[in-house]
Amino acid sequence: MPHFYESTLIDTVDGFQCKSYANEHPEGFVIVKPKYIPKDSISGKGLKYRFLFEKCLVRFNQFAPKNKLEGYVNEFKKKFPEYIYDCPLHKNWFYVVPKSKIKTVHDGRKGLQELLQVPEKNLDRYLKLVIELVKLLEKSGVKSESMGITHSTLLGNYTFGKSDIDMIIYGKENGWKILDFLKKAKHEKLKWKTDKEWTEYYKEHKTSESSHFTEKEYVKHMKRKKYEGLFGETVFTLFTVEEQEETWFKWEEAEYEPKGLATIKAIVSDHYNSHVRPGFYEVEKTKLIEGNHKTPKIDNAIPIKRIVTYSIPFVQQALKGETITACGLLELVKPKHEEKYYRVVIGYFDAYLSERREKEFIKAEI
Repeated sequence: MPHFYESTLIDTVDGFQCKSYANEHPEGFVIVKPKYIPKDSISGKGLKYRFLFEKCLVRFNQFAPKNKLEGYVNEFKKKFPEYIYDCPLHKNWFYVVPKSKIKTVHDGRKGLQELLQVPEKNLDRYLKLVIELVKLLEKSGVKSESMGITHSTLLGNYTFGKSDIDMIIYGKENGWKILDFLKKAKHEKLKWKTDKEWTEYYKEHKTSESSHFTEKEYVKHMKRKKYEGLFGETVFTLFTVEEQEETWFKWEEAEYEPKGLATIKAIVSDHYNSHVRPGFYEVEKTKLIEGNHKTPKIDNAIPIKRIVTYSIPFVQQALKGETITACGLLELVKPKHEEKYYRVVIGYFDAYLSERREKEFIKAEI
């Protein structure tokens, strides 16, 4: 199962609900982030509970206190080892759903088309808002057939006034069309956070992702992104996913050798793939710089070419021509059909349990 759309919901035969976490996957598996696990399957000490699908569920949260998260993950690995994939190519592990464990795949594209068939008189305020947002996004030139819905919007367990509208955009070019359109779009219900609101958000929600930024830096980075906004006072989030023929890597095409935590400074030469997950920034004139960690030794004859992110807060973080600083796991990439190069990766699952959780970041000089 090499290609499987990112941000797609999967129900498993064991009662888990998971969300796919990439567009390319190892054969026989889908890389996922577990979302909800039945309480009778695993203890959720330190995590929150939800009542969904007639069950009491533990809501998996990678940003839970590290000591709580570590105990939960260790228990999960012990009880459900088949949902952990130790990748020999990456020398790292991933949460996965084996193909044999998939019960239901919730098709976001099909779900939106079904929603559009419901007569308006039978829609509640939330669903009317979703359709109105879709009609606005279609003005970008992207048809609704290249859009989808996910999370509570798709499953129908939303709460008006609290639940976000989560949408999938299929295809990288479609993603950029919509994101560029939203930079200039005008609609009475479309709003973006002001500088003041982003500053307040920064103060109230300071996390490891934002701790490396001053208030002004954080506001500048977030204000220019258009994957999250407000529509009718409801938050909407856009997830761009790759079509099968446009994925930027294939799972079996390279091996990766971890070298340790590293901080680099570089110039962005291409940001086209920075709006998907995992996404990347092609970089040049790269140099290792000192960080709050031991700097790994590298072969200076091999270039550091990419900064890769699995973490949503760091998508669309930098543009072509900008100077970028990043801290993450340095890997030596050994492609089958190209020359070796180094890359820095932010947001692997193991990072949330290690020192990298507090130290990883991507920052542009803007």
